[in-house]
Amino acid sequence: MNNDYQHNKNKGYFEIAREPSSISSEVFTEKYYKTETPVIIENIGQDWPAISTWSEDYIREKLAKDAKAKAASLWYWMEKGSLEEDYQTPEIIDQLLDTENVFPRNELMRIWAHPQGNVSSWHYDANMVNVFNVQMTGKKKWYLVSPETPLDCYPFTSFAIMDGNDEKIFNNKNYTRVILNQGDMLYIPPLWFHKVVSLEEENLNLNWIFTKKTTNVVSTTLKRELDRYSLQSYLSNHRYQWVQKTFSNINQNIPGYLRWKWRYPEMIETPVKPRVFALTRLTLKEISSLAKVALHAKKIKPYIESIRSIKKLS
Repeated sequence: MNNDYQHNKNKGYFEIAREPSSISSEVFTEKYYKTETPVIIENIGQDWPAISTWSEDYIREKLAKDAKAKAASLWYWMEKGSLEEDYQTPEIIDQLLDTENVFPRNELMRIWAHPQGNVSSWHYDANMVNVFNVQMTGKKKWYLVSPETPLDCYPFTSFAIMDGNDEKIFNNKNYTRVILNQGDMLYIPPLWFHKVVSLEEENLNLNWIFTKKTTNVVSTTLKRELDRYSLQSYLSNHRYQWVQKTFSNINQNIPGYLRWKWRYPEMIETPVKPRVFALTRLTLKEISSLAKVALHAKKIKPYIESIRSIKKLS
């Protein structure tokens, strides 16, 4: 297989692929997972009990009795097997989790609960996770941008700078947009930027997330991410204790979804070779974005104030 996934080097709109729920694990793996190509698998959860029974109150009541479940800042964490009477883990996910090319993790599943009008701003998910997102109730509008045509991010984060120019955001980007309907599953490959708008009164999503140990797909964002985690490792293991402590304190006192930390004992293997002065170049490039951040600083506060934290489990 060619190391570089060619499609995301193009620019402009593309129509996201759609597959039936009967798609085999082998076809999904070769066509979408290995190439890290987004796809919608239709009606995969249409017959699950959760489609008709889930509400946020129901989820909180059930998870409160599960010692392995917990509430994070914006979602509920579950381990494999939680609420298993309400859904069926898709075969394609089970097959991938059974391979040796996935980092093991306990916090494998998330539930998101959003009211109508909630907006998740442009970002890509940390730790290079593959996300399998099933729309359990309601519907959401998704916008996706390829990691080969990235958005400008706040320094050292995976969140795109809010500049108020959403109508121009797709200029020179490889992107798509789609409505995710109840019972459908969206596969979001590693490092794809996305923005999500909740469309109905209550919108609940179930995610499975995990990280490959190796990838052959190279992108501009992958190179940035490798440098970003190299810098994180450098600061965490700095020879001066005060540097380690300062970095650790900053990381511990920000919301979990903003923390800068590679969660696995080893780094993902990629075709990207170490680059000379990579950390210096990364630092200078990230700092150079501060002018754009300052110019649009007033646009951050309204969004932060609109973020809805989930209710804690009692």
